Amino acid sequence: MAVGFSGSNGGIGTVDKNFQLDLAKRPLEVSYFVNNLCNLRCKHCYVGYEIQDGELSVQEWTDTFDRLIDLGALTFGNVGKEPLLSPDKTLDLLRHLKQKRKENPKLRFGLVTNGTLLERGIVDELAEISPDYMDVSLDGTQKEHDFIRGEGNYKRTVENLRRLPKDLAKKVFISFTLMRHNKNSFKEMVQEIGNIGLTKFLVSPYVSTPSSNGDLKVSEEDIVKWYKQIAKGQEIDFTKLDKSTILLKSDYDSQKTLMEGLVKYGVIDLRNLFIDEYGVIFNRYPQTNASEVIINYMPFSDTLSRAIRISHDGYVGGCLEMFHKDYPKRARASLREKRIEEIIG
Repeated sequence: MAVGFSGSNGGIGTVDKNFQLDLAKRPLEVSYFVNNLCNLRCKHCYVGYEIQDGELSVQEWTDTFDRLIDLGALTFGNVGKEPLLSPDKTLDLLRHLKQKRKENPKLRFGLVTNGTLLERGIVDELAEISPDYMDVSLDGTQKEHDFIRGEGNYKRTVENLRRLPKDLAKKVFISFTLMRHNKNSFKEMVQEIGNIGLTKFLVSPYVSTPSSNGDLKVSEEDIVKWYKQIAKGQEIDFTKLDKSTILLKSDYDSQKTLMEGLVKYGVIDLRNLFIDEYGVIFNRYPQTNASEVIINYMPFSDTLSRAIRISHDGYVGGCLEMFHKDYPKRARASLREKRIEEIIG
């Protein structure tokens, strides 16, 4: 799922004016589940099941990472289920990727978290590692967020965000899942979070899955209108923000018709596309105060060809496969049966 397969991936990289839109040359993107555990029970959870058996060891992970880097992977995202419930393993893997980044400065890595476990010890460790990004989930202002994620969790997450050291706070993307009930709270949430110095926001339209609540879905027509308002600076008051970035996601595999609607109504402008060094295709909409809105475009499916997800127990597939409890049957293969080169080669 783009901008990144899962999450922000750190946003947009350097624009590559000489980059040709050649699928075979797009750098590999890897998202991985370090565990299948979570401390929350969110109404919109895409992976609303817990299977804890068979976790890959740190050595199994790092061996796989090294092989993927040899194959050209440049982006690694620790997307779940809640990485900070496995702090030692999460930190070990991030440290390994930090070392690999020294060998190739273009390598980027980060994590996705609900933010409730960002306590002092783990924050100090993360600050020392300095990941390229950290996506923290907030689904609106307090009322809307707590409706989805449980009472008191907005306050816990925001208080943790306030305490982040400055250098780590710069890496944070506030990850907002756009749903029917919270669409109108985004503007207020952006202002609240902007007031504590965080300036990067990621919007992902809700996708119904077998384990989630379909009543939360926003119509594609409404999403197109809402995206257009944000891109034109009509929904957000950018005069009250400074150097802020809002990333609006579109995706070929899970919401192809939405993306087509964004193109049809000119929200995605095919005449003014950019592409960065990681193969992310996008429109850029400058706003006041050096702020900008970015909308990505994905004209083809790159699942398994240039973007993969690895489950906590080593099954390799696409993003959507992992939404299902029977993901082992849906996956291409297991790392314990085949080497990664054989699976994606």
